[in-house]
Amino acid sequence: MSEADRVARGIADRYAGRSPASRAAFADASRVLPGGDTRTMVTYSPYPLYFDRGEGARVRDVDGNWYLDVLSNYGALVHGHNHPALVAAVRDQVGRGTAPGGPSTLQIRHAERLCARMPALERVRYCNSGTEATMWAIRTARAFTGRDVIIKIDGGYHGTHDWGHVSAFITAGPGFAQSVPGLPEARLAHGVPRAVLTCVVAVPFNDLAAARRALRWHRGRVAAVLVEPMLGVGGGVPADPAYLHGLREVTRHEGVLLVLDECATFRVGPWQVREGLRPDLTTLSKIIGGGLPIGVFGGRADVMAVFDPAGGDPVYHASAFGANNLSLAAGNAALDHFGSDDIDRLNAMGERLRARLDDVAAERGVLGHAVGAGSLSYFHFGAGVPRNAADSAARREGRDRLRALLHLHLLNQGFLTARHGLLCLSLPMDDGDVDAFVAAYADALEALLPYLSHYHPDLLASSAAGGGD
Repeated sequence: MSEADRVARGIADRYAGRSPASRAAFADASRVLPGGDTRTMVTYSPYPLYFDRGEGARVRDVDGNWYLDVLSNYGALVHGHNHPALVAAVRDQVGRGTAPGGPSTLQIRHAERLCARMPALERVRYCNSGTEATMWAIRTARAFTGRDVIIKIDGGYHGTHDWGHVSAFITAGPGFAQSVPGLPEARLAHGVPRAVLTCVVAVPFNDLAAARRALRWHRGRVAAVLVEPMLGVGGGVPADPAYLHGLREVTRHEGVLLVLDECATFRVGPWQVREGLRPDLTTLSKIIGGGLPIGVFGGRADVMAVFDPAGGDPVYHASAFGANNLSLAAGNAALDHFGSDDIDRLNAMGERLRARLDDVAAERGVLGHAVGAGSLSYFHFGAGVPRNAADSAARREGRDRLRALLHLHLLNQGFLTARHGLLCLSLPMDDGDVDAFVAAYADALEALLPYLSHYHPDLLASSAAGGGD
């Protein structure tokens, strides 16, 4: 066995040795849940950890191991776990009722908080998730404009409905030619009908010329352009400010709605406020529910008026648990305990994290770069900075096992991250936590040097400088 394979075997053996209860839970779960869980993204080989408790910035698995949570449920838990104000709000509300079957004043108070932070939100509606929020934003745009075509970003992730799973980063399988010549092939998630491509077009991120070309090709047929200000699953790539403002200008000129998906990026600003951008519609979820399910879509009053029964023939919007009192109570507490000082501190920690990750990679001669914005980060192996999802994909290609070993090594050291590399900070964390995580990352890269030398010599600066060998 080579030294590289001994390193890999050692990481896997240590993981198995410290998590027998998770292995047993996985076996039990697999008898009733396909794949042993409900969320594809949290499943990994040989089996995922199962958790039973969270406190502040830490979580505990069923074997009793504690981890610094550098994932925050994929960005949804900016307050960490069991924040006292959020717990108190939920305990108080659950005794009053969770879903009374009619309007409550809680949604007024929650909506007021959101609209005060985001001037583009003139009116809002509630649902249960980010997937639903983007689905309803698309429905809203189509109803308002009377048009069918949606332009989205290649590699952009907007949940799991059919309209969003065209060229979402996690999709695979065969590619299909798009309706606009010259664009990359579209890829559909399993189960999404090819017919969706008649009214969804995917254009590369940070490429204003491609968006203009698609808008011209389908002139008079496009309802909306849907974009994340930072690719999430697509690799943490931020949008160039000029790109977003360019989209705003060209969509306004073409009579097309600009939909900004801030489900993930609300925690950094929100993005549209930081950049002085005013979209027609915005989608939100994650941290605005205080750890409970929630989704929001909203924007211009005239656009959102399609739901007003007083206008005649309104868009029908049903949701048994939309605007449920429990999520709203937690959400109100969450917003009240997430001010500008909190955002600034988290964003500064994120900048510190990315800079230090770059440093430790360079110190060990590993080619890699951390990207992201505010408290959301992602480390990419390879030289250069990715500009879009295709660049991110190129940096992942052929490196699945490397990323898996890095993930397991960090778990072995007591740090929870996303399998695909996303890093999310939370309010209970401080600079000491960031430094501890960076030290663990440095240790992981050091331990993986024999593996890199054997299987990925192109990722070592010495090999790259010498042309590889």
